[in-house]
Amino acid sequence: VPKVFAQQTAFEKTSRDGDILFSYQWNLPNGKLTQLSFSVNQREFLKPFATFRSYDRKRALRELNYQVNQYIQRQRWYGVEATLSPRQEKLTLSIRKARTEPLQQRYQQQLTKTQQFFNQQWRDYLSANYYRKLSLPLGETGIVPDAVTIAEKTQSLLRTLVVAIGNELKDNSRRSYTNYVGHFVQSIPYDSLSSKLSSRGDGFTPPNYLLLNNRGDCDSKVSLTLALLKEIIPEARMIIVYLPKHAIFGIQMAKQANDITLMHNGTEFVLMDVAGPAVLPAGQLSSDVQFLVNTGQYTVIKGN
Repeated sequence: VPKVFAQQTAFEKTSRDGDILFSYQWNLPNGKLTQLSFSVNQREFLKPFATFRSYDRKRALRELNYQVNQYIQRQRWYGVEATLSPRQEKLTLSIRKARTEPLQQRYQQQLTKTQQFFNQQWRDYLSANYYRKLSLPLGETGIVPDAVTIAEKTQSLLRTLVVAIGNELKDNSRRSYTNYVGHFVQSIPYDSLSSKLSSRGDGFTPPNYLLLNNRGDCDSKVSLTLALLKEIIPEARMIIVYLPKHAIFGIQMAKQANDITLMHNGTEFVLMDVAGPAVLPAGQLSSDVQFLVNTGQYTVIKGN
């Protein structure tokens, strides 16, 4: 475990004339104190994802149960019904017993069409609420916030921050920008992630609200990193690497001798853990995270 920890030495947030001014101070790995300030229009900045909620299976099934039953009523079908379990943890589609074989076949067709309708509604529900299905190699599956789409939707809100970073680094290498953004995100106070994949999104904070609250878990921090670096280096390919209880960032750039990398679809990505508080430059991971990568316990999601 590295001995250097990223820590903000100062953070200020002030509202003035409809704007929010953010000011940061933190120590770079070389011990040098760095400062960064930017301002945003408060209304524009806080509008996206103001009502973002963590995934709740019971709430989702209640909504879907209502939609499916409305669908069955509109079709005037009597051969199929949708029922929600008493604890609202399962939605079951069932078929009635018919008196004749032709009628039974018709009921079966109704069931098939209702199942198709449910599947489409389920996909639409996930998409509309910025969730996605995630499966990890050891068979664990769950619903998590769609960190890539959320990063895309908040990218334009971060332009004044990107300009401030550009003023600091000017004409610099891909690695310098990646490290600077990574260390900035590492220095933001950390919120721990739920250990269960089923409740993994509980603490997720979209990039604009992560900056506003000045704290976030690893999934949220990866989404912020992705939003910033896609705005700064749009031509670089990027990935999110989901691990058990953790997530890290990957970017396509010139490899250095000791970099830890991951090959995905023919592209080599240099990995970076932006969770903090450990200060880790691009290409370096803690031994436990490196073990998960080396043993293939990850799922890669394309960042762009």
